[in-house]
Formats: sequence, C-alpha cells, structure tokens
Amino acid sequence: MSNILNIFNSEADFKRNIDRLSKFPLRIFYFTFIPKAYRKKLTIRANILQKKHVGMCWNIFLDDYFSNQLEHFQLKGKKKFNDQKIIWQYWGQGIQSDLPHIVKLCFSSVDQFKADYQVIRLDESNIKDYLDLPDFVWDKRNNSKFKHAFFADLIRLALLNVYGGVWLDATILLTAPIESEISQADYFMFQRHCDTLEKQLWYERNYDYFDWSDEQNVNVLNSFIVGKKGNEVLQICLDVLLNFWRTQENIPHYFFFQIMYDVLIKGRLKSKQCEIIDDTLPHLLQFKLNDPFDLVEYNNILQRINIHKMTYVDKIVENSYYAFLTKQFLSNKNN
Repeated sequence: MSNILNIFNSEADFKRNIDRLSKFPLRIFYFTFIPKAYRKKLTIRANILQKKHVGMCWNIFLDDYFSNQLEHFQLKGKKKFNDQKIIWQYWGQGIQSDLPHIVKLCFSSVDQFKADYQVIRLDESNIKDYLDLPDFVWDKRNNSKFKHAFFADLIRLALLNVYGGVWLDATILLTAPIESEISQADYFMFQRHCDTLEKQLWYERNYDYFDWSDEQNVNVLNSFIVGKKGNEVLQICLDVLLNFWRTQENIPHYFFFQIMYDVLIKGRLKSKQCEIIDDTLPHLLQFKLNDPFDLVEYNNILQRINIHKMTYVDKIVENSYYAFLTKQFLSNKNN
C-alpha cells in the first residue's frame, strides 16, 4: 500500500500561501495594500488549485483501491422491501425536530409528488435500523470535521447500494413525479453539460461549482441520485468513500465527493457514465426564490425540469417565488 494515511491533509502550495496571507500578522499588509478585486482573483485561483490537488490525491488513493490494496465492502441491509420503490431522505438533526422552513416545504412537495414511491426519512435515531455501517464510521463521527453533510454523502451511497431507490437531499423540491427515464436508470446524477446556455451567468452565480473550464473537476450534483441495488458505479463510490473514512482525518474540500466522482468517471469508469442531463436545470428555480413571482416564467421552468435544488432563505419576501411555493406546499400545514 502506498502512503495514503492522511494524504488528504496536504494542501496546494498556492492555497496554503494565500491562507497565510489572510491571517495575522500578514493579513494587515494583505488587506491594506492588495485591492479587494485582486484578492478575490487570488482566492478563486487558490480554490481551483486546491481542487486540482485533491484530484491528484484521489488518483493516488484510487490506484491503491483498484490494485486491491484497500478494502472492498459488502454492506447488508437490515430491512426487506421486496420490490417497493423507495425515496430516501435524511435530516441528521432529527426528522421530528423543528425543521427549517425550506426543509418543511421540500418534504411536503415530495409527499405530494412521490407517486408510487414509499418515502423513508432517516435521522441519527434510526439510521442503524437500516444500515450496518462499519464501526470506524461511527467512531469518525466524533471528528468535528466530518459533519452531517459529509455523513449524508456516505449514507446516500450506502442506502442505494443496499436497497436501491432514489436519494433526495432535504432541500430538493419536486413539482411533478420523477420521470421514468430518470427513475428507471441503473444510476443517475445531474452533471455538467458542454452545451449549457449562459455559462458566464452561472459562473458568476457560483464560481466554485459552475465552471466549464478544463481545470474544473466539480461537475456533478449529488443532491439527487437514482441507483439500482448493487449498481457498479455507486458500489465503487461507496467503497472508496468508506476507505476514505477509515484512513483519513481531514476533509480537503467541501466538494471532495464530486472531485472523487470526476476522477472515476473520466478514468476507470468512463464506459459506465450515465446519461448526462444539464445540472444547471435543477438550479433554475433556486436563483429566483426572492424575485417577484412570474407565472409564465415559473411554468417555463417547470416545462424544463420538475426536480429543483433549493437553498436556505432568510425570510419570505411578499409576492416572491418563495412565497408562492410556500402557499403551494404549506398552505394547509402549520409552517
């Protein structure tokens, strides 16, 4: 085995230098004499190089995995569902807790448009009723760097591998049942498409995620995943992620899962790639939540996509898209 222990503790040199400049005592000089616009460019460049560095780390890690120097896991389910179609969701803080408004809204939309799916929502109290995860996973939960979001990255793969079904993040909104060409795929995630319109606009909205440059290695949305039980791509992703949890003590980048997938799907799993559907589509509604509601534009979005990645909203702006959605999905509930 190559020296992979804590390989992800390392950083790109440029990022490390920018981080040093942003801290005292160099911070005083850096913020006084370097213009804000130029500092932003340096930060963006540091982030790109860090993502590239994480990709190189994944390459080393994956070399060990595919040469059978890392463990291959076979998780077993604790429930039997026969042929039941399942939508899986997770809210670590507790499904019965005081949920954020956007989560209530999204859950309600899923309940309305689940069609013939059974919706199973998990939290810390019941996840062990469904999955028999290795002890090192639970031990690693004591590491503050391995937050709820990163645990959710792991369990979504485990649930789909063991049971199959559809994974929806707690902030996924449905405006119609999931279409069969997506729900019946061996596996599916929305991904970056080369023919996306208005690329610059999307880049300006989120330059860390929406980028079509050759250097970009964050090209997949894992908030919505379809997977048949035992799908090879998701099984390998799960195996690799479990080995990451077993051997590493640091999360090297927020999008470390997406970078891992990018390395795999452009390399050893290239022939296994699912259909590519533009990952800007699930974000169309998100960037209009506080805008004045326009029924024609809303229907135009719904004609293009019925799966929407939402985000947290501080307050409901009157007559906004978010106000309309609240009325649509929570009008008969105590919100």
